[in-house]
Amino acid sequence: MENLIFSKSSIPFFLIFSFWFLILIGCGQQVEIKQEEETEERFSITDLIESKSYWEGSNSEFEESFSLDEEGNIKLKENDSPFSGYIKIRARNGSITLVKSYSDGYPDGDFFEWYENGKLKLKSQYRMGERHGYFYIWTKKGEVYSQRYFQNDLEDFGRFDSEGASESGKSLAALDLAEWEGTGAEFYQSFAGDPKRGGTIHIRETEELYTGVITALDDKGKKEAVLRFSNGKYDGRISKWDPDGNLWYEADFSRGDLVQVTLKDGEQFNANTIIDLSEDPSKVSLLFEE
Repeated sequence: MENLIFSKSSIPFFLIFSFWFLILIGCGQQVEIKQEEETEERFSITDLIESKSYWEGSNSEFEESFSLDEEGNIKLKENDSPFSGYIKIRARNGSITLVKSYSDGYPDGDFFEWYENGKLKLKSQYRMGERHGYFYIWTKKGEVYSQRYFQNDLEDFGRFDSEGASESGKSLAALDLAEWEGTGAEFYQSFAGDPKRGGTIHIRETEELYTGVITALDDKGKKEAVLRFSNGKYDGRISKWDPDGNLWYEADFSRGDLVQVTLKDGEQFNANTIIDLSEDPSKVSLLFEE
């Protein structure tokens, strides 16, 4: 009997072990199913919003779902309760443009904002509604526009030797738009006004008179014109291309005034040749056409 694998005294233990092993197998299956159900619920949009831990959507969806008071505290419109967690704002192309962190409705933690080109625009830090930490703003080219530091909502002015490009007196929009490229529809999203006939253009966001270079594109992305401005008026050389990509017009301006036309309809233009207007008085328009 000693050669038996299990002695009489060990049989009850074996039976007990087998019994619990079978129970554990059954329980393990139940636990696994429960975990799958919990995982599915944990990552559902409804559960994430209700748990006030995470929200993601477009700017318009954000405005529909949340309300902000004058101090920047946030509430869910659905039940007028303070929001806690992260908020991600996405652009139309799906890229993330903004990430905010809140606790009980108060800004709390890191805030990030990106440009359309994917470069970081802003990083700021809060502690329960108060500015607490570093505040950085960058231009679209990655240049530091502003750098500041706060403790308990009070600024430490001795933290940096220079505040950044903002010391130039130009707004962030003015610096970002100094070299602009886009279509006509995109132009009117950023600018307003008409520089022709002595008029001016300004930056729509800040209403500053525009200084910089605008490269106008057609709907297919081909270059139509390069326009230079100073204080909202044409200043410097203006160049335009035809639909085939041929340069057909060039003129020089000084503070909005036409100095000379050097190229007209693709040919060299000499204003001195237009002396006798008796045959065609309309030719005088060539001196002023833009």
